[in-house]
Amino acid sequence: MSHAPRNGSRRPSAAAIRAAKASDGKQQHLDWLNLVEVSGPFLTLPVLLRSWPQLEGVPSGRRADIRLQHGIWQDDRKGAGRLDWIGFLLRTLLEWDEALHLREGAGQCDSGESLAEDDTLLDRFAVSPPGADTTVRPDFALVRPGTDLTAEPDAAGRAQHVPILGMVLPPDTVPTRRIRDDSWAASGVDRLAHVLRHHGVELGLVTDGRWWTLVWAPPGGVTTSATFDTIAWNEAADLVAVRAWVSLLRRGRFFGRPADELLPALLRESLDGQEDVTEALGIQVRQAVELLVDSIGRAETRMVKRGGKGLSGVSASEVYRGAVAVMMRVVFLLFAEERGLLPADNELYAEAYSAGRLYETLDKRRRADGEDSLDHTTAAWHRLIALFHAVHGGVDHPLLTLPAYDGSIFDPKRFPWLEAVPEGADATDNDATRAADGHTSLLPIDDRTVLHVLDSVQFVVVNKERRRLTFRALDVEQIGYVYEGLLSYDGKRAQDTVLGLIGKPGLEHEVSLTELEEQAAPFGVGPRAVPGQKPNLPGLSKKLYEHLKDPRPPAAASKMEKLLAPGDDQARGKAVHRLLAVTENDRDLAERILPFHGLLRDDLRGLPVVIPADGLYVTESRLRKNTGTHYTPRVLAQQVAEGALEPLVYRPGPLQTADDKQWKLISAVDILKLKVADIAMGSAAFLVAACRYLADRLVDAWVEAEDEEALAFRGSHRDQTGAMTAADAESDPLMVRARRLIIEHCLYGVDINPMAVEMAKLSLWLISMDPERPFTFLDDRLVAGDSLLGVAKLEQIENVHLDPVAGRKLHEGRLDELWTEQARARVHSASGNRQAIAGIHSDSIADLDEKRRLLAASNEHLQRLRLIGDLTTGAGLASRGGSDSLYLKAAELASTVASDEVRDSDPVIHEARTRALEWLSKDLPTDGFVRLPVHWPLVFPEVFEAEQGGFDAIIGNPPFLGGQKLTGTLGQAYREYLVLGLGRGQRGSADLVAYFELRAHQLLSERGQTGLIATNTLAQGDTREVGLDQLLDDGIEVRRAVKSARWPSRSAALEYCAVWTTKLGLGNEATRVLDDVVVRGITSSLDPRSRVSGRPYRLVAGSSSGGPDGRTTDRPQAFIGSYVLGKGFVLTPEHAADLIQRDPRNKDVLFPYLNGEDLNSRPDCSASRWVINFHDWSEERARSYPEVFSRVERDVKPERLKNNRKV
Repeated sequence: MSHAPRNGSRRPSAAAIRAAKASDGKQQHLDWLNLVEVSGPFLTLPVLLRSWPQLEGVPSGRRADIRLQHGIWQDDRKGAGRLDWIGFLLRTLLEWDEALHLREGAGQCDSGESLAEDDTLLDRFAVSPPGADTTVRPDFALVRPGTDLTAEPDAAGRAQHVPILGMVLPPDTVPTRRIRDDSWAASGVDRLAHVLRHHGVELGLVTDGRWWTLVWAPPGGVTTSATFDTIAWNEAADLVAVRAWVSLLRRGRFFGRPADELLPALLRESLDGQEDVTEALGIQVRQAVELLVDSIGRAETRMVKRGGKGLSGVSASEVYRGAVAVMMRVVFLLFAEERGLLPADNELYAEAYSAGRLYETLDKRRRADGEDSLDHTTAAWHRLIALFHAVHGGVDHPLLTLPAYDGSIFDPKRFPWLEAVPEGADATDNDATRAADGHTSLLPIDDRTVLHVLDSVQFVVVNKERRRLTFRALDVEQIGYVYEGLLSYDGKRAQDTVLGLIGKPGLEHEVSLTELEEQAAPFGVGPRAVPGQKPNLPGLSKKLYEHLKDPRPPAAASKMEKLLAPGDDQARGKAVHRLLAVTENDRDLAERILPFHGLLRDDLRGLPVVIPADGLYVTESRLRKNTGTHYTPRVLAQQVAEGALEPLVYRPGPLQTADDKQWKLISAVDILKLKVADIAMGSAAFLVAACRYLADRLVDAWVEAEDEEALAFRGSHRDQTGAMTAADAESDPLMVRARRLIIEHCLYGVDINPMAVEMAKLSLWLISMDPERPFTFLDDRLVAGDSLLGVAKLEQIENVHLDPVAGRKLHEGRLDELWTEQARARVHSASGNRQAIAGIHSDSIADLDEKRRLLAASNEHLQRLRLIGDLTTGAGLASRGGSDSLYLKAAELASTVASDEVRDSDPVIHEARTRALEWLSKDLPTDGFVRLPVHWPLVFPEVFEAEQGGFDAIIGNPPFLGGQKLTGTLGQAYREYLVLGLGRGQRGSADLVAYFELRAHQLLSERGQTGLIATNTLAQGDTREVGLDQLLDDGIEVRRAVKSARWPSRSAALEYCAVWTTKLGLGNEATRVLDDVVVRGITSSLDPRSRVSGRPYRLVAGSSSGGPDGRTTDRPQAFIGSYVLGKGFVLTPEHAADLIQRDPRNKDVLFPYLNGEDLNSRPDCSASRWVINFHDWSEERARSYPEVFSRVERDVKPERLKNNRKV
């Protein structure tokens, strides 16, 4: 007979007990992680919970020992008591016992006897770093019991038996801080990491007695450090840190366990989650930009209420760009502080400037006074602005010297309204001077906003776990990807109150309140509903689902129904309170929004996203729709860059022989002569990869030339195979110098979006920052413009025609021959100025000023030629039907513009600029980018002069835009320009990437190489015919390719292809490689070449009976160029034959229409139907085929109108 539990209590179920333990274990890990200072990639919560659902316990007797030994240490912190404490923690608490080898004098046991068994053994791990007058020796080691290290012949053999090496520092020496009073000013962590990497041991411990730092130095990766403070380990409150310490480092973690359960394996498993971190960081950065834009709008409102002008003349798009620039600055600063590129360990810098320390200060205020208190102060924004100025202009103070780094990203004059600096004023004026001039010193951005801006880039939430972000673990490519995602958005000014709705991150909707009220009224919801009408929430949810389904609904209709349901009085009161907080306490407005409160997403403050009328907000840009930006792993960018650059740096190399033992590296001088470009660079992931590869080869060339500094670097940072042993070596002064030289001599980039240009600069600065020198000068290297629009050869300008041969014939006798000589002389002069820029080292601000002067002189010298280039390109773009009239007008203007006697103020110059702008704007879609041509021989004249003749390599990942979308996105005139100007008249529904392939090969030198990735449509259908087919006909060879592979990141389910081409022929001993298999050749369809290879047809070839008129034809039977959106477009073969018989011109718009049913049911695979296709023609041109057009007008138009009425 069972008895009920006393007092009505219930015994918890087994499941409940397990859940409670799991919850308790999670909190334990969160607690100790908060007590540890981590730098670099560390253990993540999912890995910790799987390995340690509960932290290992410390027996009560051992706790008493801890208190006893702790007391002894505190009584003698610099003598024997400290050494006893060290010995106790290692030998007794961690149970290392006889496996511990401890240097004499480094620690003593409880009895005070020496623990040193074999100093000679530890000396086997001593290292003398190159350039440092010191020897680093470990003081202790954990050695596998029963091992005789003296029997091992080398360091690799010894490392197999030594899981941990350790160092003991002098008392009161923090392991992560530099040791100043030594010939090598490196921290204890850096010293031990050097020893670990030299010997191939991954784990280490550094301690001074109080601070214990776990060091992880994985091969090829960054160094991680996790520091425990033992000062309070005698207190019960700190027991969780002791338990974590024991769990991680107890002897049993290193011996007798499977390899995947050892600590290094767990650390690597945690590191593998970096893609999730990158995706989460991208979302948070966008949210931070949204919050900052909103805060700028709120600050403007406060300024206006005080009688100010607000942001007069500053567009919402400009505000968005300014907010993005602030976030780019913040990330750069945190990156530089954590990597030691800025003096974060200087006390004055830390207290007065540091971005990382500023977050800690604000976080303490939040914890002490509540977050709301930060709404009313703005000191943090002042401090950030001061930091931006310090980085740009430098600091010269007895306690802090910071060189002026310059750089457009930090230039105060770039976004003067962020500081309310008047145009023309000195951006370095102090607040008092600005106030005296009658200008507000700074926008009143509240401290709460700054707190969340800093929080968003220092912590990420992945799988509901809040992790501290470490910039030591982030690749530059990851940071670039985060910011590249911001290119898909823009700033707007609200015409009405706008609400930010929930949804998948990046696909959320911003909807006006009035629009929502109008949608809701027929369903009895909101103030516009008929009084007394019963709410129909299921109907409203379905309506909103349909209304907001593009690009994606906020949620399922059933979920929206629940979110729209009014709660009880308590829930309603809480919702009103939240809405009042974001509506300036406007109760009427809050009541209007209340019915939709459940659909609103929160900003980073945890408040609903509500933008007041005339406020600023961020939304997806119609100008640059989010076409699916995906994280490009560093390994993929490296693969593309190295594949294109390898044939250039080795002669003989892969173009001559597949035997890499015969390859010979070219000299350092020749490496620096290479010219490499990405013509759609985005955030410069591929230029970064090129920089890394070429800088490594430059160092190798220095080594071959027996440069002493390079030889020391090789001995310090590379293993026996020559591979870099640590990502930390990237900050070595020699590597930084090599990268700066590569950037200043070899790399070029173009992007249509000016924001992308700034992001690319940031990426290159991050991998080449020298703490003692300004940023590399990049204004002559990275430019904004349309890579496909503009002239590729100077002859096009000389003959005022995109086709120089046609131009010479058209303008014969109209253009003075002297004009050609003058044009080439101007280009040569500008080229000399630009070569002089590369010859000046960026060692000081004076050097950068001289570079700017030379660049300005070069641009001024080519100004008239650029205008003629605009006229030439504009005439080609705006000409219809091959008319020459615009080219003739362009030549007429060019002959005058080219004259040195015509001044810039002359009316003809104004007319020329007006005509060029008019022609270039032909059919420009609403909100499209202003068309800014890139005239390659003028933008980079030193690359295209006769001796160089173009780029040596072009690499990258061109943007994807399907052939069906070209006209709607870019305009009809632009598409015609692509077909005639780049595609050589080859028509078809080719994707944009085909034209990038063609343009890339136009810009190559005679030895040119390309490495480009694209969607796998590059080798299919019209895209192949327009692109690769024509290139192979020109003699270009595909030397390496990946036909189709899954994108190497979990965030994208798509297939890509990669193609490496060469203009130089391959030697007899060279190989062609397709999908990692050696083949005899590679076709345009990226298939192996065989004896019967030829240009492929679409699906099936023509047959003798395939034509409706019975004639033999070799035209492709399959038509895939249009989507058939109406039955009236489809005809029988007999009807098609009749139309062609009546007017043979109808063959231009009638095509066989093959589908799967035909392929499966017709033995000859012929088409059972035909289809009408007017391509992307205008209505006027389509009407020139009257019989066919009348059918479409009769059978299709009524159906379309009917569908439009339904919408």
